[in-house]
Amino acid sequence: MTRSTENGPEGRVGYWAAFGYQNHVIPVEDPRREGRDLIALCGVMTAPEDVTARDSRPTCCVCATEVRSGRIDVRP
Repeated sequence: MTRSTENGPEGRVGYWAAFGYQNHVIPVEDPRREGRDLIALCGVMTAPEDVTARDSRPTCCVCATEVRSGRIDVRP
């Protein structure tokens, strides 16, 4: 997936992560981050120690839509 050029500098970089019941995308730089919690594109929060690599859990539909839109560039 490549970064969208139509959104200019708004394009963000993130990575897939599994936590809770789904796989989510966590932006590398997120101004919403408060304290030690990580916040997924969909707004779900988790502690860093609860995050694992993308696995066989279902994919969050909100995070997947953001990736397909090109507004975020997902890195391995």
